[in-house]
Amino acid sequence: MQNLQTRLASSIFEMWIVPSSGMTSDSGRLIGVALDMTERQALQEQIITAQQAALRELSTPLLPIAEGVVVLPLIGSIDTRRAQEVTEALLDGVATYNAHTAIMDITGVQMVDTQVANSFIQAAQAVRLLGAQVMLTGIQPQIAQTLVQLGVDLGTIQTRSTLQAGIATVLREKLLVL
Repeated sequence: MQNLQTRLASSIFEMWIVPSSGMTSDSGRLIGVALDMTERQALQEQIITAQQAALRELSTPLLPIAEGVVVLPLIGSIDTRRAQEVTEALLDGVATYNAHTAIMDITGVQMVDTQVANSFIQAAQAVRLLGAQVMLTGIQPQIAQTLVQLGVDLGTIQTRSTLQAGIATVLREKLLVL
């Protein structure tokens, strides 16, 4: 039995070819079956693409950028589960890197609801319990408006318009301490 996969135009076919032993006395006869696998292949590619997107969206990379300073850039949508992962990543990163400041950059986040906003505040409070502070950078205008409408108090969290401005502030403060 031989199994082949081939492309014909934009279609993908999987074929099986088997010698026809015992069916007739003629030698050299083959039986073949071909299945159009185009839709299956396309579905597999869609699943892989969706899984890759989910992995990227759910990642919470914590990057040490200076002694005592870590950055957590967030991209994509944030639901309650991902907000919990953000909190865990911040706490682990602050402890691991002995950080005094954790910058949470939400430039790539398009929407924040009440639960997510509260999760950010709770994450900042938990980080403060470890002796560090959270700075929130990259708040988009629509997110700022939502936070104001929800009555979210960010008074205990430093904010800067961009990640660059946040890093500059932290590094200036660090130089002043030295």
